[in-house]
Order: sequence, then structure tokens, then C-alpha cells
Amino acid sequence: MTESEVVNAMKLNGRGSNKTLVALVIVGLVLALVGTFTEHKALGFGGAVGGLIGYFSVLFLLIPFNAKKQFRQNRALRAEITMLLLEQGINFKSESGESNLQWSDIHKWKYGKGIYLLYITSNMFHMVPSRALSNEAEFSKLLGEYIGPRKA
Repeated sequence: MTESEVVNAMKLNGRGSNKTLVALVIVGLVLALVGTFTEHKALGFGGAVGGLIGYFSVLFLLIPFNAKKQFRQNRALRAEITMLLLEQGINFKSESGESNLQWSDIHKWKYGKGIYLLYITSNMFHMVPSRALSNEAEFSKLLGEYIGPRKA
């Protein structure tokens, strides 16, 4: 993994699901309407603007800062990892060890900016850069078959 791939993975995870983004947009619009049509203009517009600033600050400042720090601290992120697609799942192997991830243990997946996130819980995931795949179309097809459509 490269530092930029780790940053992209963390940003993809941190941006939230499509449902979360829709909810944030609705809340922002409600706050803007409150600011427009009531005497609570500061509350409405301030909440909408503050929410936007907060969301983008986290996504483009805090998450990249923390991802770069994790990349520097975690030697395993910088080590070469080989991946083998199997009928039962995925085998990951590195100098630190080996693990098998069963298809049934992956409950959702996301893809963005050249990186796949394979979620084993709602916030824990394996990162797979698309550049490491010899056949990305086959990988996407297997994910669709075994896990379902992507969630991002």
C-alpha cells in the first residue's frame, strides 16, 4: 500500500454511505429553510454552514492527517502483501503472516479512487488497491456474486 492509497481508503470510509450523505443534505436544507423563513436566521444558516465546514474539515483535513500518521506507524501497511482469490474467499500473505478472509465474512464493500474496501464489520475493513489486481473485472464480479452490489 502507498500512503495516498491509505488516505484514499480512509476518506472513502469516512465520507459515509449514500444514505448518510442524503440525510446530511436534508438536515442542511432544513437548517437553510429555518434560516430563510423564521426569525432564527443565525441558527439556521449558522448550523448549515457550520455543518458543511465541519464535514469537509474532517474529510479533507483530519482523516488525511490521521491516515498518514497510521501509515507511518504501521509497518504492515507498507509491507508487500500478496492476495490470492479462492472459491472460499481471499488469502492474504505478507512477511508478518497469512490470513484467509471468507466471502461470508465480508458484509459489504465499497470502491473509489482505485481502492476497494472489504468490510468485515461496520467500521473494520481490508484495503485492496485496484493496481494490485491482475483482473479487476473478475474481482468485481466475485464481490457482486458473493457479497452483493457495492454500497458506495
